[in-house]
Amino acid sequence: MKRLVLIIFSLLTLTQLQGQNQFFKIVKDYFRVDPFAGRFSDFIDAVKTDSELNGMEMVPKTDTSLFSIRADYKTFNPFTIKARRVTMALAEKKLPVNTTPETYDTLMLYMVTGFFDSTKETLQMVQKEYKKINAKIRKDLPASGVASLSKLKEIKEGEITNHAVNGALTAPISVAWYLTEENELALIIVLRMKYANNKAYPSGRLLDYFYLKQSY
Repeated sequence: MKRLVLIIFSLLTLTQLQGQNQFFKIVKDYFRVDPFAGRFSDFIDAVKTDSELNGMEMVPKTDTSLFSIRADYKTFNPFTIKARRVTMALAEKKLPVNTTPETYDTLMLYMVTGFFDSTKETLQMVQKEYKKINAKIRKDLPASGVASLSKLKEIKEGEITNHAVNGALTAPISVAWYLTEENELALIIVLRMKYANNKAYPSGRLLDYFYLKQSY
């Protein structure tokens, strides 16, 4: 019995590691600067000095504010659809810890968002792209939750898919599309991570999608 438990544990660990390795590949496919390639401080510096970014807005971390960077890409577009505009956001977000209501955990959200003309044809193309990206991720990271965004304020329709390794309680990556009441059409890929000892690692929460229209 002890040997059987060890074998099962080893298989689960190997599967999770394979999933994590593929997760890092997915990040490289869709994000211009890879936060897992080296030191976290080098990643932040690379984002700050990225020549592809235009109109950067940065808020430094202080006692009263969380760190954030927002900017537009000049030409970078990880999607197969031509976008009117592609933006990048890197921002800290505080989340309450369920077991201790007055205690907060801090995650880093790293997002790339494409904005598109809201024609019927483009809407269908965005929905198709959304499904294609999720199918690609799902090969290595199962979909751990799918939710409609239509109940969010000002959003006419939309959907988000969260992905996590082996049904874990965290969703390190999510893909979403939405169409607002003002006919703004967008496709988003969100990476959630934490950092310690100058290294980033995947992290997140399954239900953490309400920030989508608090727009970055």
